Amino acid sequence: MKTIVLEKNINCHLHQTTKFNDITISFRFRNNLSNIKRSARAFLTQILSDTCLDLPTKDAVTRYLDTCYGTNFKASGDVIGKLDVIEFRVSTLNGKLVDEDLLDKQLYLLYQFIYRPRLVNGFFDETLFNEMKERLILVINSYHDQPGSHASNQAKRHFNQSQASKALPTIEEIQNTTNKDVVDAYNQLINEDALDIFVLGDFDESVILNYLTTIFNFKAKNSYTDVLDLNTRDTTNEIIEHKAISQTRMIIMFTTNQTMLDSSYPAMLLANGIFGAFPSSYLFQEIREKRSLCYSISSRLDNYDGLISVSTAIDGNNYETVKSLVLEQLKRIQNGDLSDELFETTRKMYLNVLRSSQDSQKSILTLDYRRILLNDTVEINNVIEAIKHLTKEDCIEAFKNVEPKLFYCLMQEAQHEENE
Repeated sequence: MKTIVLEKNINCHLHQTTKFNDITISFRFRNNLSNIKRSARAFLTQILSDTCLDLPTKDAVTRYLDTCYGTNFKASGDVIGKLDVIEFRVSTLNGKLVDEDLLDKQLYLLYQFIYRPRLVNGFFDETLFNEMKERLILVINSYHDQPGSHASNQAKRHFNQSQASKALPTIEEIQNTTNKDVVDAYNQLINEDALDIFVLGDFDESVILNYLTTIFNFKAKNSYTDVLDLNTRDTTNEIIEHKAISQTRMIIMFTTNQTMLDSSYPAMLLANGIFGAFPSSYLFQEIREKRSLCYSISSRLDNYDGLISVSTAIDGNNYETVKSLVLEQLKRIQNGDLSDELFETTRKMYLNVLRSSQDSQKSILTLDYRRILLNDTVEINNVIEAIKHLTKEDCIEAFKNVEPKLFYCLMQEAQHEENE
């Protein structure tokens, strides 16, 4: 990947590959979570992907996409460590395959949606704004109708202020967000957010750079490089809430006291695979397969935040038993109780996952962005090589700092009533 500075904190990253028939272009804007209003930014991912000044109706958007051989365009938001990221991504058939220049149309589409939104007298079109507010409320309600998603969100809100800031905005926050709030968020995005542009595919570098400098009028931006968010918590708490659901959901959040930049990162990946990331893991085998005490269970490692989260769907009657068994599996690894066979099986599974990630456009862009945010310190091939040479002792040592800090349970109401 080659990086070219277009302006201060506006960088273009060129990733040449002949693996794909499409050329994908991604604009990623980033700002500190502490510096933005998340509810207003949520509106932007909806408004700036719906219509724009030159394509003011959905029908006009569809017709334009059809002229680009079914181009795929989307806007989305994400939280990465301490950063709030908004991405605009467009994938278009490589014009070489149809003997037509499609890059111009591709970048024009990005320009129109990002830089020419439907603003009227300094505000977003009122009908559009209200429609997006209704859409966001539906999205949030749908999210909370899913017990697993609701439980995960609630656990974040209860863990600490850092995690709470990454939770989904509430319905009340969306309802109280004004048109002016969203306009302010948009102006901040355009004028302040650092911007990384990724181009992935088989393209002519000079043509890309010519279009970018011709179509866009980039201006220098602020820099937001404080990415990693090592979460800590002094106390361990248990919180039980109740809801009319058919299965109880339990989330256990652990601090790892390590991040992606620590030398233990590859060992943490592998140890978490042994703990709960794969079907061969202790959590899955001991709690689901052997004892049939849960409907699903897995562990997820977030090395931007220094956290591991275990999520499981259970019968409420088994809550205490499952909680104890999860902690028992953690202790097994910390005490060195892992077989050579499980260790090698998990190593092979992770190597396959990491290698296959290089065959997906989405995964490649994710890995490229990680390299940019962390200054090339976590190159995927280096992680693969490190995992090849890990020992069981490396994994045991990495997991010794893992500590349970929050037990969150979304209990089915029927269970609640039986216990009263």
